[in-house]
Amino acid sequence: MNKTICFFIITLLPLTSQANYIENVLFAKSVITIQHNGCYLKQSIEEKNKLILILDNCRATSGKLAILHPNITNIHWAQHDKKTVWIVVTFLNNYNFGINVSKHQYKVCLPVCEKSNWLLKINGILLQIPVQNMSINDFIDNSIGILPRHLIKDGLPHFGSKRDDWQGKTRKHRGYDIYVNNINIVAAAYGKVTKVKQSKRAGLYIKLHHETQFDTLYVHLKKALVSEGQIVNAGDVIGKIDGPVGNAIAAQLHFEIKSNGKSIDPLPLIEKFYQLDREIINKITRYKKLLIKNIRIRDIQVKTFINSQ
Repeated sequence: MNKTICFFIITLLPLTSQANYIENVLFAKSVITIQHNGCYLKQSIEEKNKLILILDNCRATSGKLAILHPNITNIHWAQHDKKTVWIVVTFLNNYNFGINVSKHQYKVCLPVCEKSNWLLKINGILLQIPVQNMSINDFIDNSIGILPRHLIKDGLPHFGSKRDDWQGKTRKHRGYDIYVNNINIVAAAYGKVTKVKQSKRAGLYIKLHHETQFDTLYVHLKKALVSEGQIVNAGDVIGKIDGPVGNAIAAQLHFEIKSNGKSIDPLPLIEKFYQLDREIINKITRYKKLLIKNIRIRDIQVKTFINSQ
């Protein structure tokens, strides 16, 4: 039986310091816990045998954990420059990880934190499904797996699908639609509410900013339960879907991820995250094949609709 033994070093800076700082670095049961006061996870760098966490606006005294683990040789950290601390985890072999963020704490799970409703990982940070109590199977069935009733005007739910072409316009869909109704919407990750606004196209929407420079958007909401400037944890209820809102023809959540201001397709990230789950991957593969057929069907319907006007 493999046993994991570790010692932890407390890295508390003097309380008279005005800088944000690391308080503790702990390791137990394949989880690294970084307790801090105001540090900000700027980036995670994945090398072949090293994971480097870069914490911005941060100070720390140098430290190292002595570990007996089947795949981790050591964990050490130091001040890289005046503003950043690097925490380096060195592995013997290939590794997988996920970062669960909460106030004053980063939990780096090796391989990932145990939870049934994680959706994907971006920049190392775990995102959960943004619909309360929804499983990954239901997420897939109600997004890429669905054929909308109002196919022409609502469009297909996947990233990059055509929008407004039935009006003779060109616009690409920059998110993922999840067809749900009368249900709570939750924050996908720890972050700050940067927008709670209304627009003609989106209706009511919420934008959250997360560590490592990415944002999530929650669009077509009936009600918002947070305000701008508020800090939320993953899983906190932030709004509600109740009927169609904005330009949506049917009740749905438009969920969007922006990395450095650019919208990204979540499906490759979902596939990568679930690559060892053959049931999920097989379901996604089936729906992707069906999607090709549905795109052709919709193109024909849109052409017929335009010619009939």
